[in-house]
Amino acid sequence: MKATQAPPSLPNQYLVYTGYQGPDQPEVSQTWLLPPASVYGGKTPQQPLSIPYLYTGNGNPSTLGVSNDDFVIAASWSGSPTRTNVNVTLQLTGKNAWSTGAAARAALRKNFLAFLAKIEASFEIGSSPLLIPGATSILAAALVQYMPLPAGETLLYACGLESGMGTGAPPAVDVMPGMRLRSEPSVRQYLAPPTQAFSGYVSTGTLAWEVAASTVSGSRVQAFDAFWGAVASPQITPPPGSPGPIYGLLDLALANSGYKYHRLVYPQSVIAGSAPGSLDAATSATLTGANTLADLRSSPPYSASFFGRDVVIPEICVFLGVSSATLQPIWVPLGTTVNNLLERFTRWKPLSTSSAQNALRLTRPAYSSQQLGSLAGVSVAFAPAGAAITDLRALDLPLWPGDGLLLNLPVPVGA
Repeated sequence: MKATQAPPSLPNQYLVYTGYQGPDQPEVSQTWLLPPASVYGGKTPQQPLSIPYLYTGNGNPSTLGVSNDDFVIAASWSGSPTRTNVNVTLQLTGKNAWSTGAAARAALRKNFLAFLAKIEASFEIGSSPLLIPGATSILAAALVQYMPLPAGETLLYACGLESGMGTGAPPAVDVMPGMRLRSEPSVRQYLAPPTQAFSGYVSTGTLAWEVAASTVSGSRVQAFDAFWGAVASPQITPPPGSPGPIYGLLDLALANSGYKYHRLVYPQSVIAGSAPGSLDAATSATLTGANTLADLRSSPPYSASFFGRDVVIPEICVFLGVSSATLQPIWVPLGTTVNNLLERFTRWKPLSTSSAQNALRLTRPAYSSQQLGSLAGVSVAFAPAGAAITDLRALDLPLWPGDGLLLNLPVPVGA
């Protein structure tokens, strides 16, 4: 049997490693994103990650303890516990996180969702919560930045993106504050004979709705525009049925009256462009909403379908610079990879030379465990330290919100 090769580890960088072999399947090679200073097969991070300022000051912080096979949360402090000296600690056990087999990957995902749902239900929701509103989302983001992950699973954990490929389940994605929903609705046109063959759905343009967190109502919910999150939601007369249709932003404004989480579910089949309209959730993009993570995936109380053949694409904001230019914020569809941005400018890839690492500089914001409560820019290496980029798969890394990519490419004279 082929011996398992431990991947290299970079102390202060993420590493895209195209030759990763899991301890359970040494004969399988995959492309993984490895966190800084990771220890193959071990706990991640090596010392529990400490996160301050999440404790409300209510109750006994020693009860802040949840664990399963893959994840552990606890609390640490010195002296009398206060809001400022209690830190929440997180750590992966390493049981399933380093494995490549389907059963281990499924167990890790199940334990991740159960872990977060338990934290929210036990410590964030209630009459006297131990954790501040939104703490569960912060803890989820902190966990993801330290998880060793196959490149194809990075958005599954960062944004709940389920592709539906090979699973039989519909594609779906979590709607998160900071995203922008790009809607491309279509309207059915009718043409009388002799041109009735041209009757059908036609595109009407592009709309963009920015998702924002709102606390105006006294609880933290999601709004589909910061302004609508700051004012009372309008009432539609007569009230729509359930599930209601989404014709435009006004219909989405109703959803921000109390839902903490939303999720987009995409159909596996759609109506033909020449067919009559349908609001059937099975053939339309559907938005679901709930106030708990558990309900969001099991029994969401809110559901509405986008009208007609509306296409809804979640977008994230990243930074892009070319040839030492100042990085500028741009919106890209969720799922955009480093290669997708590179191919906007060239078909030639910076491979096979030691200078290739300098041609691609990717930095992503991450929670700093060295300075509690601060952000750090952590670079992503596309090959081990000092090595040349020799595998195109390294460039297929999906971007996360806030990533900064600098492409050191030759620029035409006079540009």
